[in-house]
Amino acid sequence: MKKYIFLLSFLVVNFLWSQNMKKNKVPEWNGSIKKQFEEVFNKSGKYQDYKVIKSYWFVKLKKNTLDSIGVLQKEIKDLNLEIDKFEKQIDELKNDIDKRNTEIQNLNGQKDRISFLGFQMSKPAYNILVWSLIGILFLLLLFFIYRFYQSNQITKDTLENYKNLSDEYESFRTQSLERVQALQRKLLDATNNQSANS
Repeated sequence: MKKYIFLLSFLVVNFLWSQNMKKNKVPEWNGSIKKQFEEVFNKSGKYQDYKVIKSYWFVKLKKNTLDSIGVLQKEIKDLNLEIDKFEKQIDELKNDIDKRNTEIQNLNGQKDRISFLGFQMSKPAYNILVWSLIGILFLLLLFFIYRFYQSNQITKDTLENYKNLSDEYESFRTQSLERVQALQRKLLDATNNQSANS
């Protein structure tokens, strides 16, 4: 009989406990923390103006909340690491852009500059220098052509004067020679006449 009483009491306790469980349903522990708080709040009992929650619900809710906070903190940490990684990449890209801009400026500077006799000059200054040198050389060429023409003219005039002078000298020499010969004949004739007269 003790067995029957024990069995009967066990069934009664089990029945009462299941009735109590139906009345106080266990909150659903899946879903967001907000949903879990609302579930615990709705299923908790009331005492005067206070809400009474079961301690194992509180422990479970606390554990879930701390787990969620831990997961969120890990996500925040991972996102911060990712942000740091992206910031480093951005800094590297900015440095690379600055380096490339410097190279572009140097190349543009080199493109706009010409080395002339070891000096770096801008293209407009180089063009002015080259055209000035060409102009000076052209003026020197004109000057030397003029001087050559003038020297050539002087040489021609001098040669013509020399020819004229040479012709005059030749005619003067011939006339002088004729005069000398005529005088020598006269002298010879005079000496012959004097010798014949004596």
